[in-house]
Amino acid sequence: MKMTTVFDIENTERFHEFSRCLEQEFPFLRVSETDIHEETALESDGMKIFCLYRGKGEVFLPKGYRTQEGDEESLPADSYQPDPIDPKFALLLRSIQEKRFTISAKADVPINAIIGRWNTAEEFFCGDITGELWRLLEQAPRPWSSDANVEKIIESLFLQYRNIGFSTKLIDSWETIKTGDQLVVTRTKPLRVRGHFRCFSIENINRKTSHVSEVRRLRFLLDTAGGCSPGFDPFRRLPITWFPNNHNENGDGLNFFNNHVVNIPAENSPTHFHPKIPIGGGLPQTEFYLVLDPNEYQLSTAGLEASITLYPDLRHLEHFETHRLQPGMIVYMPPGTGHRGQNVFALIMTIPGFKPGNELYLDNDIFEQTNGRSPYNENHLQSKNYVHLEDYV
Repeated sequence: MKMTTVFDIENTERFHEFSRCLEQEFPFLRVSETDIHEETALESDGMKIFCLYRGKGEVFLPKGYRTQEGDEESLPADSYQPDPIDPKFALLLRSIQEKRFTISAKADVPINAIIGRWNTAEEFFCGDITGELWRLLEQAPRPWSSDANVEKIIESLFLQYRNIGFSTKLIDSWETIKTGDQLVVTRTKPLRVRGHFRCFSIENINRKTSHVSEVRRLRFLLDTAGGCSPGFDPFRRLPITWFPNNHNENGDGLNFFNNHVVNIPAENSPTHFHPKIPIGGGLPQTEFYLVLDPNEYQLSTAGLEASITLYPDLRHLEHFETHRLQPGMIVYMPPGTGHRGQNVFALIMTIPGFKPGNELYLDNDIFEQTNGRSPYNENHLQSKNYVHLEDYV
């Protein structure tokens, strides 16, 4: 079945086409669009993720609920209590902090973000460091430190990240959810919601438990946007990101679906692709954008037009498509599709997730093979991170 590449999520016929194709490709998934207009219970026979793309509402969270949110805007102090930091973990962080001068330049930013979650005055550590660990794997060649002991301490974070940074809810109450937020339900953990909002929903029918907390709200998640873009607000929040494998996990481990919400400036956006034969094993990375309204977060795009450029066949970089984008559009990119979002605020979703080492930068080859006639980003001509494009087509 031929699949439409770009379409509106609220066009029922086209969305069903997208759902059928995705479910044929991944038989363990069920894809749907959910419209909430009254108080109801969100349920699943497996593990189901609801991604809000329009409207707002509330979710009921009981006393005792635990979450790794709170590393951007703090969780309400009258409703949540951060876990006290384990003294042994605090000692590890202090050891890294005292030898920051040994950290490599590329590892320094994620390491600084990890340490920044530590409140030394009140002795708690709040938030989710999976994004920083992903960045260490993806963007920082080893060794991360010139000190062997510090290197071992950083390695140990990959064994501890699933159990640190939690806060516990002190009372039963309804809490606000809005565009970009995520809700995760399983058979034993449904969620009560109310309000008026719409969700993109994806369910793994084979997964009976969740590896992430039930609610992921952008306002409580650290903004990991790097640098500054003239005339364009940086924004990059990671509701559900890559879980590095433990030693007893194979292939893609607990990952079957990752996403982040990001404001993509044209000047900083590289053209890239994810190889059909994945580096490191597991499933190849399939990606799709759901375009959001930047006004929901008071983001300034300076009147720039949102678009995406696609290279459907990497053997022929002279052939490309450029599509204007509006909130509510979905862009589907199977493995091996070159793509570059420009001036777009989007929920970027991947199956099985943002696989470390599987983002390959294409701008140099586009420039050289087409003599600059196809669109490319001149700011990323030096970003090429593979030898021969022919090895991936």
